Amino acid sequence: MKKIIALFVFVVLGLVLVACETEPEVGVITWTGLEDQVITRGDAVDLLEGIEASDTIDGELTDEITILDDGGFTTHLAGGYTVTYEVSNSTGVTAQEEKNFTVLVGHNVANGNFELGAVGWTLDKPGGAATVAFGTNGAAITIENAGTSWWALQLYQMNVVFKANTTYRLTVTASSPQGRSMSVGFEDPNDGFAMLNPGFMPITLDDADTEYTMYFTSTENYDNIKVVVYLGNQLEQDAVGDTPHVVNIKSINIEEVTLNTTVTFDGLEEVDAVSGDFANFDPLQGVSVTGANIADVEVLGEVPSSVMVASSYYLTYVVELTNGSVAFATRRVNFTLAKDFEYQAINGDFNNGFTGWTQDVIQTVGTGAATFTDNGDGTVSILVTNVSSASWHIQLQQATSVFKAGESYVVRIVLKASQERKIDVEVVHPGSGFAQIAPTLVQAVVGTDWTTYEIHFTADQDYTDAKIGLLLGNGDGLQQNNITVTVDEFQVYKYDPFNEEFDTAFEPWVLDNITGSVNENGEMVVTFAENQLGRDPWNNQLYQSTGSELVAGHTYEIEVRIKSSIARTIRVWVEDRAKGYAGIATDAKTELVLNADEYATLTYQFTITEDTKTIDAKFVIMFGDSVVEGLAHVVTVEYFRVNDITLNPPQA
Repeated sequence: MKKIIALFVFVVLGLVLVACETEPEVGVITWTGLEDQVITRGDAVDLLEGIEASDTIDGELTDEITILDDGGFTTHLAGGYTVTYEVSNSTGVTAQEEKNFTVLVGHNVANGNFELGAVGWTLDKPGGAATVAFGTNGAAITIENAGTSWWALQLYQMNVVFKANTTYRLTVTASSPQGRSMSVGFEDPNDGFAMLNPGFMPITLDDADTEYTMYFTSTENYDNIKVVVYLGNQLEQDAVGDTPHVVNIKSINIEEVTLNTTVTFDGLEEVDAVSGDFANFDPLQGVSVTGANIADVEVLGEVPSSVMVASSYYLTYVVELTNGSVAFATRRVNFTLAKDFEYQAINGDFNNGFTGWTQDVIQTVGTGAATFTDNGDGTVSILVTNVSSASWHIQLQQATSVFKAGESYVVRIVLKASQERKIDVEVVHPGSGFAQIAPTLVQAVVGTDWTTYEIHFTADQDYTDAKIGLLLGNGDGLQQNNITVTVDEFQVYKYDPFNEEFDTAFEPWVLDNITGSVNENGEMVVTFAENQLGRDPWNNQLYQSTGSELVAGHTYEIEVRIKSSIARTIRVWVEDRAKGYAGIATDAKTELVLNADEYATLTYQFTITEDTKTIDAKFVIMFGDSVVEGLAHVVTVEYFRVNDITLNPPQA
């Protein structure tokens, strides 16, 4: 009996031992947040964000998740990526899962922190000289020549996408040891690189990182925006001397923001400013805001007191609301450069270096390269190191002249070269697809001695912002590299008065102590009542002084057709308004004796010397005469013509 009991106990104990040797619980790992995710190129992404894991042993395992393989993921390049995650629990159980990411081209730039070096970015030098180096701290741009325009140097990227009725905030972190300026803009390559901003909005950078912010609301869908950091000449401190300037760009980011439409701004009318005569501008004076306090308004951007070329700056007025939305408005400040007459070139004698002139090296096509130098003596030089494949790829130009239909002008350029080469000179209208206004001087030879060329033309219609340009590219395919062209003068002037034929009205002729009007035959009829005519010639005048330039060495011919109702003498003079009305042609040959009611023509010539050259000739008919003083009569002028009959310099 005892043996049976003992056997039973042994069997029971054996069963217990067997039961104790079964496998322990290891836990089951479950994942969440692995759904496919689509992001916008350039946006900051945490690949672990939203990924969670847990199991039945340890519970929450999210903090233990690691990225086993990121699949080459980068937010800077559009494409598809598969990321593999791994996590283990306390029992040693390991699980792996994958998540698919799709990076789409969108509103942000690629490689905005430059961690991929130059990927996505291009340095363009259409009017200046600079180099760029990409490193761990971003993009460092070394500027040797800032040109004259904001767009002279550009760091840009294409293929950014904007959606209609969406507001974007662009933020740049940058610095400059020299305190240079920078601005950012958006252009539309599908519309000839038209600027989408109302100008450009520079700020001054500091030696420490400075944040640049710009807002923009897109009114339509764009599938190819060009984002441009402008590094050319914008503020007074941007002119580069002997030591190059540096701009360090650490990051660029574009994000969508919510536009608040309950806040409105008033008093942001455009401002017209003349370079050199614009100071003490208070951007908040006269500005009001509805829906917020004026104290909450931040003004972004700076405007200078002087510029090198006519430019449109703008300021941005911003209010950030507590709900995270933003309200903003912009205000343009349009700068022009002063000149005596609207058709003139600005700084045509280069006494102020390149002020008024655009250094233009077209880099969207061709391979052109050139160095522009202010010689400091009233001349400028252009060393063409790569003539490219067309004359217009390298230019010294400005588009500031106004020409009137039927009026005659002269474009005059004086230049020489380090060795003989050919150049083009053009007068065109950018607003009409660069249509010719005057015959282009094509492949004119320039040698090592000073050469003067003139283009004489009469405008066939009214033109504003007409362009004159010296074209230094490879116009005939035979031009050599490394030839320097030096320019001493590039002027637009006229030598004959406007409205010579009195076609419809007498303007811009001035009636000085006379009464007159243009009749139906296009004749200027001057009527003298009794005792109206004075004794001295200058007592009664019909004159014009509108900026006619008479050039030393040139010979001009005056031709006036006129009649009087009584026999009398008239005088047709040329004076120098710029020198206190000093006489240029006032001798006996300027007098014409008239018979009653008979047309007569006065023709005479005069040659300008260095002493008599002028930039503002006055052409005048002097009616005063002691012989017929006080007599009532009528004088009729059919025309007053001035012609340059000089055979030299060569004509276009």
